[in-house]
Amino acid sequence: MNAQKENRFAILLDGEAEPSEALKTIVSCRQVIAADGGIRHAQALGLQPDLWIGDFDSSDSALAVRFKHIERKEFPFEKAASDGELAIFEAIERGATDIVLVGALGGKRSDHVLFHVTKAISLAQEGIAVVATDGRQMASPLLGGTSLKPFEQDDTTFSIVGFSALEGLTINEAKWPLNAVNVPLGSTLTLSNVGNRNTKIQLVKGEAILFTQLER
Repeated sequence: MNAQKENRFAILLDGEAEPSEALKTIVSCRQVIAADGGIRHAQALGLQPDLWIGDFDSSDSALAVRFKHIERKEFPFEKAASDGELAIFEAIERGATDIVLVGALGGKRSDHVLFHVTKAISLAQEGIAVVATDGRQMASPLLGGTSLKPFEQDDTTFSIVGFSALEGLTINEAKWPLNAVNVPLGSTLTLSNVGNRNTKIQLVKGEAILFTQLER
């Protein structure tokens, strides 16, 4: 196996995913696990899944024929975890230290989206690098005691959504900088900022998601 791929995984979920050039770059050189209907994103992204996992209630006969050569791992419909979470478990069992959740931020089910972003926070707490994306935006966990220098382009629109009250949030080199500010849960203070290649974000305490717009 390519050494670059060994511990890096892309998991294809059944939400919306725009096959943007940004997303194609993000998922390159990774092992690929498709969660049920998420396999529909593989062709548009130029990916060859290594494993297809789930209860297959979201996969039609056309997908079954197109990807009949892919190894499958099937689970019953009534189970204690979603197909996406089962795919994450499988990736971790295979040694994943870096995971991209494709199709995690859009679709018909807002409850699934919230589970995906909170799962991203949980994975980050376990020391796994993780982002969730739909090809147009990216969600990255921001945990207390950590810092990020997240942007590769200038004029990048971003928001920080707290999943707890945030303590000591500092944003340097952005349109609206902050210096060791406490942000109450539910505050829109950190909605729609603009960063650049030099932007640095630090958080003393709390859990949040950094939403970055990939497509202008």
